[in-house]
Amino acid sequence: MATHIYQIFYNETTRAQVDPGFMPLENTGNPRPDWREYWPIRNFFLQNVLEEDDLYGFFSPNFFGKTQLQSQRVHRFIEENPGNEVYTFTPFLQDSTCYLSMFEQGNRYHPGMIPLVQAFLASIELDVDLSRLAMDFRSTIYCNFLVAKPSFWGKWFAITERLYEDVENGNSDFARRMNELTTYHKMPLDMKVFVMERIASLILALDHSIPVAHFDMGLMPWSDPMYYPCRDDMFVLNALKMAYIASGDERYLKLFYPLRNQVLKRCDRQYGDEKRETFFN
Repeated sequence: MATHIYQIFYNETTRAQVDPGFMPLENTGNPRPDWREYWPIRNFFLQNVLEEDDLYGFFSPNFFGKTQLQSQRVHRFIEENPGNEVYTFTPFLQDSTCYLSMFEQGNRYHPGMIPLVQAFLASIELDVDLSRLAMDFRSTIYCNFLVAKPSFWGKWFAITERLYEDVENGNSDFARRMNELTTYHKMPLDMKVFVMERIASLILALDHSIPVAHFDMGLMPWSDPMYYPCRDDMFVLNALKMAYIASGDERYLKLFYPLRNQVLKRCDRQYGDEKRETFFN
């Protein structure tokens, strides 16, 4: 088994950011910036044959800036946890714990995401209620920071390609809304970018039989130090989600929502300014 981790670059500046322990993946000129990282990853899968037992990952130039992890640490973590199908390196502890799922988090910052994704899943006959779907540390992957076997990437690519085709070739209201700009802290981006980012987590949340090793979020930097005083509460929130996933008992959600609201009210100055759609508030 070999591990192939690529780091995407767009120009000389981002080429210089590629960790020497990763392999450069060229996307010079950024021909389809509206698809962000999906474009070079898609081209890689279309142009290459993957080895069944190997691992593959595709990181953005900002991997180190967001995780403070160098390639040696990533490879060592994989070596120390053999036999898994997926390895995740997700920062953003507050986003991973204070929302039932990445879709709830996404719907807050990109309003309209949940109904859009719900409609897409229905169109591919995937029966999922996103309002009840929970994601804990094991199934939360931001920024496509994962390394996985082709068995996982195949499932991911089947869904993302269908989404790509529906958005790229369609003239429907769904395609139009997926191509609309939504807010982002750096610049406005298409809604489809943030939906694509969540497909890997969707697969893991639906199939708990996939062996996953997740790098400890507590060992990565705080993306928002305002949440640090509530660090213990956030681990409790993750534990409540794990209990709900394991049991299906919605009493865990009745404990989850009040606690997460307390954390967000304390740590997020904007929380409460928008309508919150939760089920046990």
